[in-house]
Amino acid sequence: MKTFRLTLAYDGTAYAGWQVQPDVATVQGVLEHAAERLNGEPSPVLGAGRTDAGVHARGQVARFGTGRDLTAAQVPRALNAFLPEDIVVHRADEVGADFHPIRDARRKHYRYTLRVAACDDPFDRRFVLRVAPPVNVAAMRRAAACLTGRHDFSAFEKAGSPRESTVRTLHRLDLIHEGDYIHMDLVANGFLYGMARNLAGTLLRVGQNRLDPEAIPDRLDRREIAGPSLPAHGLCLMRVVYDDMERRTE
Repeated sequence: MKTFRLTLAYDGTAYAGWQVQPDVATVQGVLEHAAERLNGEPSPVLGAGRTDAGVHARGQVARFGTGRDLTAAQVPRALNAFLPEDIVVHRADEVGADFHPIRDARRKHYRYTLRVAACDDPFDRRFVLRVAPPVNVAAMRRAAACLTGRHDFSAFEKAGSPRESTVRTLHRLDLIHEGDYIHMDLVANGFLYGMARNLAGTLLRVGQNRLDPEAIPDRLDRREIAGPSLPAHGLCLMRVVYDDMERRTE
């Protein structure tokens, strides 16, 4: 049995999120069905984290095992032959059988994209949240500086999703302003459920002058600071980083 780390991309519009659920289409469910067709037997696939319904990914990671004599270069083509066009495996790396895509992850990078305009663009409306102008990007950047670092982000977690610890390190919260578009890049050692969309919502509230960025440092532990949680379609999982990836980029 060989074990591979898959890197895949998907348009999450048609799916009820990553995680398998009864009677609805999910990314994990479709990928496991493709793996079963390739292997000729049930083949569970474990992802690096679940994405909500409608959230997209350019760099989701999953563990896939096979008894077939396939090389890492052959795995993407073999799986893609059984996948719909809105889910694509871009890369496979052979790893040890003890590889765990969640436990071994060092950082995750999400991007939330806004379009500041009076009307939608039909070519990106499935992937971008349009908001009416004006938006104060300078104030958003001041707020982002207050949110980065090691904090208890429990106020930014969706209710009903308890964790052993709600402390996370937000390494980066960058805002890239390109024409009508604002990209919010969030890089952390891990994200609580709903945390990325709540952080994006907090920054947007600042940009719309509905929250003073100077109030954030002293009130990070209060629900009144967080959110609202922005719609799922503007969020994309860009990358999941592991130790060997960091060594390759040094």
